[in-house]
Amino acid sequence: MSATPPLTIVAFALPLGLTHGHPDHAHWTKAIDADPEAAAWPCLRQASVVKRHQLPDDSFNACHEWAWAQGLGWHINDGLVPLAAWQAKRWGWQCPPSHGWAFIDAVNWHINQAHVHLHVPTPITPEESEALLQAMQPFMTQDDIHLHPLHAGRWLAHGPVFKQLPSVSLDQVNGQRIDAFLQPDSVAAQNPAQRQLRRLQNEMQMLLYTHAVNDHRAIALNSIWFSGTGDLPPSTEAAPRAVMLHEELREAWLSHTPTVFLPAFKAVVNDLIAPALMRDEQVLLCNLQRSVLLEAQTPNVLRRLQQRWRPVLLSEVLQ
Repeated sequence: MSATPPLTIVAFALPLGLTHGHPDHAHWTKAIDADPEAAAWPCLRQASVVKRHQLPDDSFNACHEWAWAQGLGWHINDGLVPLAAWQAKRWGWQCPPSHGWAFIDAVNWHINQAHVHLHVPTPITPEESEALLQAMQPFMTQDDIHLHPLHAGRWLAHGPVFKQLPSVSLDQVNGQRIDAFLQPDSVAAQNPAQRQLRRLQNEMQMLLYTHAVNDHRAIALNSIWFSGTGDLPPSTEAAPRAVMLHEELREAWLSHTPTVFLPAFKAVVNDLIAPALMRDEQVLLCNLQRSVLLEAQTPNVLRRLQQRWRPVLLSEVLQ
């Protein structure tokens, strides 16, 4: 039996505008297929589409996070992809067995006519991040939550409240409406951990509303978001395949603009996707809910004739 080929996961590689039924579908399709360099990417246009996959709209984790965990052979549940625990292990940080790990991110909530939009307003300076840490620390300590700075605006945290607590990925909500994730249940139906974190989130919003860190910011850091929860599976076996996750396209994808996305995508095609396919790796292109699995294919005579008669458009591969 041949070994499973390595998997290269490229997150944020499928623009939302290329989704069938999206109001900007025609605009995105035209922009991609009219690009003079798009026709010069045989690695994509000639690749074999192995599988397309669609997640439910209410999935707690983004497609690339699911793919990363499954590629490593982990059997996990929605909302429990252990991204924070994996990061803590990489840094050599430990916590008591009764604690779980999570990310805490400084974010902006924009509330308009009862709709709540979440956004991560970058850049966040190290000085701003340290000031927020000093302000939040006493509240977190009261709830037995311990913070470790990871990078500006993001902290790794551990505490009993995060143990086996499903959470919604920050990638899944960044730049999106979050109403559905904020009010999935009545307060009475929430478990104690959910109520505790909702209370703490409200306290942080009141704290940050008047915090001096926002005096000179164009977009305020007025809330926090918990994500990345879940326990690492026991490391009893080696991963069934080599898996690499690349997230370089995040900011370009969040622009939702072809003129911003396409130059960044070209660089990733040339530097990452084409070499991976040439090495006979599988490449998974993702957005939040959708993925396309590709592998290199040596065209036979019939396929060469078909491609000459009716070349595959890049937008068709990315649909």
